[in-house]
Amino acid sequence: MRTLFLSAGALLCAATWAQSAADPSVRVPTVTYRSVFADTSIGVETQSLDWKRAHAEVAQFPRGHVDVLKWERAQPAQNPQVAK
Repeated sequence: MRTLFLSAGALLCAATWAQSAADPSVRVPTVTYRSVFADTSIGVETQSLDWKRAHAEVAQFPRGHVDVLKWERAQPAQNPQVAK
C-alpha cells in the first residue's frame, strides 16, 4: 500500500513538473466544438399515444416482469424455430 502512495506521489510530481516546463510561446491548434447531438434526428417519435390507453396497457401486468413473461408464454409461437 505504501508503494502505491509513493508511486501516485511521484506521478503527481512529474505531472506538475511537466506543466511548469511547458513553453507558453508554442502555438496550439484550436479545438472546434461539435455537439454530440449534431447527427441526432429531431422528433424521434412519429406519433403520440393516448396516455390513458398506455396506462391501461401497462396496468394489465400488475406484478411487472413476471406477468409479462407469463403473458409471453401464453402467446402462440410466431416462429417455430424460435419457440421453446
